[in-house]
Amino acid sequence: MIVLKAPGATRTMMVSFRKGDYIIEELRELFKREGIDAALITAGIGSFDICNLHTITGTTLPPKDRYFTLEGPIECGSLLGTVAGGEPHIHVVVDHVGEDRVYVGHLEPGSRCLYRVELGITVLDGVRTKRVVDPETQLIDIVSAEE
Repeated sequence: MIVLKAPGATRTMMVSFRKGDYIIEELRELFKREGIDAALITAGIGSFDICNLHTITGTTLPPKDRYFTLEGPIECGSLLGTVAGGEPHIHVVVDHVGEDRVYVGHLEPGSRCLYRVELGITVLDGVRTKRVVDPETQLIDIVSAEE
């Protein structure tokens, strides 16, 4: 287990996306502008008209992913995730209204807000992180960038 503690206070933000905003791309810009390296995406709801996802496809290592696109309307019941090295990693639960089918996966760039997407973000000021790939398993971990 790896534990990364914020040395001081945390900042909390509520971010509200508007129709046509691209979620991952806008978050990357926000994190860069605000100097945010590490954060927790603690809540999220909204709707998409384009939702790009990837999911795991099996239980063997290295993991294999499947990428796909849903086109709306798509209702989002939950967005949760982490930010390491300024890069968001968000898991979503969405209902593809036209298919009457629920999907769970990792939100990918190109996912676009239909009406609103709202996120709660807790910023871990003073924490510097990075994602590293284990060469044997190909699993990705968040570690301190200070080491």
